Amino acid sequence: MEDLLDSFFRRLGIREQELQEKIRQYSTITYHQDKDSIITAGAYIKVLRILLDGKVRVFQESEDREILIYYLSPMETCTLSLSASLGDCLSTVNARVENNATVLNIPVHYVKDWVHLYPSWNNFTLSTFRDSYDVLMDRYAKLAFTTLNERLVEYLYQEAKIQRTQTLHMSHQQIANELGTTREVVSRLLKKLEKAQRVKLGQKAIQILQ
Repeated sequence: MEDLLDSFFRRLGIREQELQEKIRQYSTITYHQDKDSIITAGAYIKVLRILLDGKVRVFQESEDREILIYYLSPMETCTLSLSASLGDCLSTVNARVENNATVLNIPVHYVKDWVHLYPSWNNFTLSTFRDSYDVLMDRYAKLAFTTLNERLVEYLYQEAKIQRTQTLHMSHQQIANELGTTREVVSRLLKKLEKAQRVKLGQKAIQILQ
């Protein structure tokens, strides 16, 4: 736990010794498996969850579809949960672990107090909002100015790069959830890409050819 917290302090630039001691005293670290839910829409935020290790998917649900908002990487927290915790509001999003995750949990009443007491914590909250705004603006630009086919191709290339493989093992429904569309639309677009010899489709597998 101490190694994780020391890394957390360094990455976020938390230098105040008093704040470090309070985080050690009042926070907890929890370990989560793949598919675990850690934030539920419609519930009050009781603790601010900061991802120390792993990957977390933040999304909304609408008409039996999942709409991706963004992913959390290590040393990040969900901006929408941070906003809800500061305003005593209900969460508007869900968050689910994509890989095994290690999470730092800080009770929300400390989160509010520390914003006013410690410059480094205030900087953390401000940078969280700023970075999230940039991510959301980038997603908006892609939705507004690129076609679904272009977003699908970009998504496949990005996943291949992240996973370091040219063969992606995922269902059409999983891809649809990532792109905010339906499985039928994704299947149709993938068949067009296969016809153009850009991909080869298998059982829950997509091989990228070019």
